[in-house]
Amino acid sequence: MSKLFSRQRGHGPKMLFLHGFPMHQGIWDHFGEFFTLENTVITIDLPGFGKSPLLRQATDFSLGDVADEVISFVEEHELSGGVLIGHSLGGYVALAVIEKRPDLFAGLILFHSTAYSDSTERKESRNKVIDFVQRNGALPFTTSFIAPLFADPEHSDIEWVTQIAATTPEDTIIGYTKAMRDRKDEVKTLIRFEKPTLFLVGEKDAGIPVSSVYEQARGCKNAEIHVLDHVAHMGMIEKANESAARIKDFLKKI
Repeated sequence: MSKLFSRQRGHGPKMLFLHGFPMHQGIWDHFGEFFTLENTVITIDLPGFGKSPLLRQATDFSLGDVADEVISFVEEHELSGGVLIGHSLGGYVALAVIEKRPDLFAGLILFHSTAYSDSTERKESRNKVIDFVQRNGALPFTTSFIAPLFADPEHSDIEWVTQIAATTPEDTIIGYTKAMRDRKDEVKTLIRFEKPTLFLVGEKDAGIPVSSVYEQARGCKNAEIHVLDHVAHMGMIEKANESAARIKDFLKKI
């Protein structure tokens, strides 16, 4: 039986939301309400976040291991045939799920995420995070991580998201930072996935440049890209209405 904590609301075709790092499923509380009149919205805490226990491997696991947990959850709760939405880390996990079981979902939405693996420079940045957290603990990292994800450094919801991030324990931070650092390139997974795929991209997202998304989507058989102006990495908050409208348009095509 899956140990992943989940929340389900609404009625209709299924949407499974995977949160980013270092957050939990509560990040979708407000955004999910855009869809509950016409869809069943399922949000989960990935292993180690929120109310879901960390994998038994503690700080030594892969995103493929996380994907296996998500697949087990989908099968146990009979959620196949829906749309999979992954934000940032959640997008990495979503791609690992699609690689293993492309049959489970009718569509994929990558929300501020990428199929590319980490660059050498990015890997080194991950190593610095691991070293910092090992020396200082999780809280100094999580409380300083959130503001740069917003285009507006004074955004009113930064404090709320920071409170969510502050609940993430040290082993989870270290384990997922290693897993993200070591994840493989999933561009071939995107190319093989013939079902509809939507990329939501932030114009001001320093971590995932718009140009890189166009590059990786070039080989996709059924993909579309929407760029959110004046948005960095938190489009579900920075431009919730526009993001929801684009997703609803996408859902009509599935």
